[in-house]
Amino acid sequence: MINFAAICPHSLVLAPDIQSSEKNLLRKTSKAINLLADDLQKKSPETIVVISPHGPMRYDKFTINLESALSGNFSEFGGDDFEYYFDNDTELSREILRYLRKKHAPLDIVRESNLDYGSLVPLVLLTRKMEHPPKIIPLTFTASDWPAQFQFGKQLGTVLEQSDKNIAILTSSHLSNRLSEESPAGFSPYGIKYDSTLIKLLQENETEKIKALNPEFCEEAGEGGIQGILITLGAIAHTRHSFQQLSYENPLGVGYLVGEWNIK
Repeated sequence: MINFAAICPHSLVLAPDIQSSEKNLLRKTSKAINLLADDLQKKSPETIVVISPHGPMRYDKFTINLESALSGNFSEFGGDDFEYYFDNDTELSREILRYLRKKHAPLDIVRESNLDYGSLVPLVLLTRKMEHPPKIIPLTFTASDWPAQFQFGKQLGTVLEQSDKNIAILTSSHLSNRLSEESPAGFSPYGIKYDSTLIKLLQENETEKIKALNPEFCEEAGEGGIQGILITLGAIAHTRHSFQQLSYENPLGVGYLVGEWNIK
């Protein structure tokens, strides 16, 4: 069953192996991630389903990684070559695959041993206090509309709730990437509105309104992973839950939200 669900940013500035003067600018985010890591440790998940915006994406299909041994490092981004290792929960991965294919969900298999940084950053930050890290299941979303992401999440949640394992869902996501002139995608006046709107809707549990957000508005705002948020909302749709914002800041022109759904 699902006993933990959260949003965590994947900025490389946060990666422990990367030295950056900008780390001090993300003190609120780092503190909130530590709180999230403490809660994850208390929940003792056996498996983490991690949804990344930087995984092996297919335009019209979700993907699930069935590679049994997964690893990655930050050497490509200026960090050292220390390797982080995770085991795939291939048993549960195949259960997900079988069920979703029965439901004719557009799900494709990938076999990739290297973890993308969108998965690796939050996984490393949230599991480093654990003596034995949980197994993981890496997923990526499609370019489909928002309701399709949510529907996929509902089907995924059906499988996860039928499992007798303790399962966490982690969506690796940024909010707007266009909050200042220094932003990676440049500035847009829609960026601030997007971030404030999405956070408010999450806090008010207005899932239907999130599903109805104008895609052109989200694109202009430079959204950085609303699909993963919708998948998570779909997966926990059958539960009573409330969203708690642990932190939000944007000193680098990108919206970094750390938050957790309290599942009852």
